[in-house]
Amino acid sequence: MNETTIRQLMERFLNAETTLEEERALYDYFHGEDIANDLMPYREVFQSFSAVNGIEKDTPKAKTPIWVVVLRTVTTMAAVFLIGLFFAVRNNSSAVPPQTLATNPTNHTPELCEGSTPRELYMCYLERKREQSKTYRSLKRMIYENQQ
Repeated sequence: MNETTIRQLMERFLNAETTLEEERALYDYFHGEDIANDLMPYREVFQSFSAVNGIEKDTPKAKTPIWVVVLRTVTTMAAVFLIGLFFAVRNNSSAVPPQTLATNPTNHTPELCEGSTPRELYMCYLERKREQSKTYRSLKRMIYENQQ
């Protein structure tokens, strides 16, 4: 649109004589880049009018790349898995680390696993688990026999 038409539309707009199409043309003009210097004070007014009337230009949203969506999904799944694992290990009382107490079968007092190598500590851990399972089985058998 040329400047004379814009100036005429401006006069009609200020006198409240414009149609909706003419107002939309003014809003479009003032949203553009090539605005005359003497009309620059009206730019802010027309941009605020277009925001109030809901005529603001629709800016297309940038499409999110697929790798960003996949990365977000994988990160979320990993976080949920780690949180679940944390609570599962925390609530699981049967999970015993290798450097734990070993049971002495003679006096049933716990003692520290002694060993300088990881293999020795692991063997001590396995022995303790074996003893616990025997004790558990015998207790379960006694309970079962007492119920009959």
